[in-house]
Amino acid sequence: MKSILIRTLGGQDIGYGHYYRCISLAKAILYLNKNIDIIFLINNGLINQIKKTDFKYIVEDNLEKDYQIIKKFKVDLVIFDSYLGNNEYLKRIKKQSRLMLIDDNNDIYDSSLPDILYNGNIHAKKLNYNIVKSQLVFLGAEYLIMREEYWNNMLHNYADKNGILITTGGTDKYGIALKILYEIKDLKDNIRVIIGPSYKDTYIKEIENVKNENIELIYKPDSLKEYLSHSKIAITAGGTTVYEVLASKSIPVIFSIADNQDLICKELKSMGVQYLGKYPEIEYFRLKDIIRKLKYKELDIDKNIFEIINKKGAILVAKKIIDYIG
Repeated sequence: MKSILIRTLGGQDIGYGHYYRCISLAKAILYLNKNIDIIFLINNGLINQIKKTDFKYIVEDNLEKDYQIIKKFKVDLVIFDSYLGNNEYLKRIKKQSRLMLIDDNNDIYDSSLPDILYNGNIHAKKLNYNIVKSQLVFLGAEYLIMREEYWNNMLHNYADKNGILITTGGTDKYGIALKILYEIKDLKDNIRVIIGPSYKDTYIKEIENVKNENIELIYKPDSLKEYLSHSKIAITAGGTTVYEVLASKSIPVIFSIADNQDLICKELKSMGVQYLGKYPEIEYFRLKDIIRKLKYKELDIDKNIFEIINKKGAILVAKKIIDYIG
């Protein structure tokens, strides 16, 4: 039996984007071949999340201990998705196994080191990766790894979209959702606020205190798909969630809270998406005017923006990985 070890990290401070991407890829691999053994190597911050799945896992916070773990399991492929490693880490992993690097911005690692190089972002092909002949390379939104609920081709009725969705991801350490809510709470539109899995109780109370009859709070949902499918506008950070917004044909209004989101925001802004700026200089005061103009179609958005991603990218990548490890 072929085996794959997936190393990723996440939690309240790091966020959950890397983890959810890896879970989706793992599910796609097993969807195509149930006879592949997959084990996750995670940090403590992900224990509560991975317990919701059936995947086997090892908990280790220290990347320096990964080499011995990988050597013990003798896996056919290591998939690494984190910003917390370095080139020496990649080199040492390669001594134990073939390596797939999941990357976002080509700003940390030597891209010639992994056997498989992946970046499913819309800006990936513009990053001048150092690619070598022997590599298997996945670059661009054709290979975007989305959650499994987006893989099917079921038709959705997007005609009944209304209201605004606010989402900041699994955590919101800067209090951005609350600041957005203060800015738009008096609008007559229906407003849905996603309460992430790592929102602190005191912060949730602050949001609850702002709630009025037009505001609905969604507590720690397993998926955003249902809420996005009914929302006309989605206010979100420029991370992986923005791709779900586009797949759901909701109109994104974006901001950046981390360096790794800047390139996505830049690309989307060039296509007419409204960009509020980067924390701590997010321009909340612009929201009311932006929402009004979007509702009355006074702002132009490139209609191709809703077609740039491949909802089945995870299946495409999984198939090629399975073929690669034989």
